[in-house]
Amino acid sequence: MNILKCYPGSIESPKIVQLAAFVALIACILSPVASKAAQRERLVVLPFEIVDNTPVPGGSTRHQKMLEKITGFIGETIENEGIFDVVSQQQVNDAVNAARLGTYIHTCNLCEYDLAEMVEGDKVMIGWIYKMSMLILTMHIEVKDVESKKTVISKAYDFRGDNEKAWLRAARYMVRDLGEMFGK
Repeated sequence: MNILKCYPGSIESPKIVQLAAFVALIACILSPVASKAAQRERLVVLPFEIVDNTPVPGGSTRHQKMLEKITGFIGETIENEGIFDVVSQQQVNDAVNAARLGTYIHTCNLCEYDLAEMVEGDKVMIGWIYKMSMLILTMHIEVKDVESKKTVISKAYDFRGDNEKAWLRAARYMVRDLGEMFGK
């Protein structure tokens, strides 16, 4: 004799079986929603650029190294802070090189969306440094939604000093603000 059949509230009771089936159905329906909510959006950090209005000899090589460093620093910090999942910088650089833009990314007439789609990003960050003088610089960033093609954030950070320490300080402030804007 099956002991479970002897008790009206046992597992084999029709109401318990129906309830268990209902709970299982709801779990199946909600699991894709829950997993999507647990996933962070993928951010594409395009290589930062510089607009330099100061004709200083030898500055372009130094600036290129600093731009590469700041791009990597921003991507790593955003990832480490848990703000976004950041697409590998190597993947992004490969996509940019393959596109052969021939112009600044921030003036390329919406190519940032194509680049982001190539590496399966949800959002794309464009950044550039505007150098007015040896002392006064501004870091510009725009974060755009790839699907809606709308600008989510557009900010500028003024800073003083054309050196790595000053650039990284501006980048830290920008990442901090980004975290606050996206609730991280």
